[in-house]
Amino acid sequence: MLLVVGLFYYFVAYCDGYLEMPSPLPGTNIYQLRMPGVIPTRDDDYVCTAFKLDPEKEMYITQFRVEGTAERAHHMILSGCSGVFNSSTDQPYWNCGSHGTCSGSTRILYAWAKNAAGTKMPPSVGFRIGGAGKSRVKYLVVQVHYANKLPPGERDYTGLDLEMTSEPQKYIGGILLMVGSPEIPPHQAVVNADSCCPLDQTIPINIFAARVHAHALGTVITAYKYDPQSHETELIIKGNPQWPQAFYPTTREFNLTKGDEILTRCTYSSLGKSTFTYAGGSGADEMCNVYMMYYTDADHGSEFQQCGYLCNNADQNKAYPIDSIQPLPPNPVLEAYAIHGQMNHQLRTNSSLDAASTHPEIITQQRKDESIKNPTTQVAVPEDVTVYKDEESIKTNIKTESTGQQEKVNRLLQKKQEDNFWSFLFFYRRFFS
Repeated sequence: MLLVVGLFYYFVAYCDGYLEMPSPLPGTNIYQLRMPGVIPTRDDDYVCTAFKLDPEKEMYITQFRVEGTAERAHHMILSGCSGVFNSSTDQPYWNCGSHGTCSGSTRILYAWAKNAAGTKMPPSVGFRIGGAGKSRVKYLVVQVHYANKLPPGERDYTGLDLEMTSEPQKYIGGILLMVGSPEIPPHQAVVNADSCCPLDQTIPINIFAARVHAHALGTVITAYKYDPQSHETELIIKGNPQWPQAFYPTTREFNLTKGDEILTRCTYSSLGKSTFTYAGGSGADEMCNVYMMYYTDADHGSEFQQCGYLCNNADQNKAYPIDSIQPLPPNPVLEAYAIHGQMNHQLRTNSSLDAASTHPEIITQQRKDESIKNPTTQVAVPEDVTVYKDEESIKTNIKTESTGQQEKVNRLLQKKQEDNFWSFLFFYRRFFS
């Protein structure tokens, strides 16, 4: 019944290239955003659909849940736009790989890939959208990158569930996006794409979670806080882009303001590949992105920042720790989950009213002023990482172990036994709930 109602809603509410924002599910404050029966026409197709927000009602997003699978969607991004670009008048979605996502101002609200879990904001923090106040977000745009076109006759309803409130939050959520530009020669064990960013915002931001993103050649991505005076670095996040690309808690909460710097490094291995790989949007290209989620002052803080340039300062280049290129230990359970995942609850039943048991959301760490009374587990670099004395020994170790490790992982992935999923759930609920 809900499926019929949903389809009716999409065809009735569509107007001028966008959909009206749906009402919350009965008895909840959960809003379902779905692709309206999209038919990707080619591999590596980027498709967008837009939802018009109430211009008089300001809302705050406090939780993100994803309804989709990596088998169908390479990645999904939720953007907030002041206007939308849609040259089509006969369907409520458009190709946004070549025609763009937003017109006017735009900001990224959320990003997802590889069957990642959702994200719940810390107390008193929300992403501000809609209304006639400070928010410039008048539309929500869901963009899905389809790695492959669908079989004949199939349509796609990938999307998100947003938990929202109209109650003003003390802090607003924001995203700092760090972008690198990889150029990867063939047959290399280690290739780095480094990016540096001096913050230029006078209002402090408080980074509490981060998500890393690369494609098939990515082995490890790291981000550091860098002190230009002492030339010292402190690890913010270290992640494996082949694991579920969720927003994981940072090593601690980082308070950053104008003058502070962030260094990121994306590391790739092109062993076995005979051609160059460059930055680009297709699955055969590569990317180097770190999405840092933060909270800031609700009245004066910036809600989205994008940064990153080639590190041309010798001190910055020397500041990366030697072990920045060393991958995290293999975790076949997470690697298998990133590929196969769990059969999505929403796509099975078209209802998320009872979805809590099947959505192991990552609960982000508390704000600093609440950390004592509400302690939470934070992600740290695993203790069983072998530390080598110099970068060359790390490169040699990576190259000599890569073939055997890959064969081992492939055998485990092929098994795809049911206990992988339950082990994954235990992992998340044990350490992130």
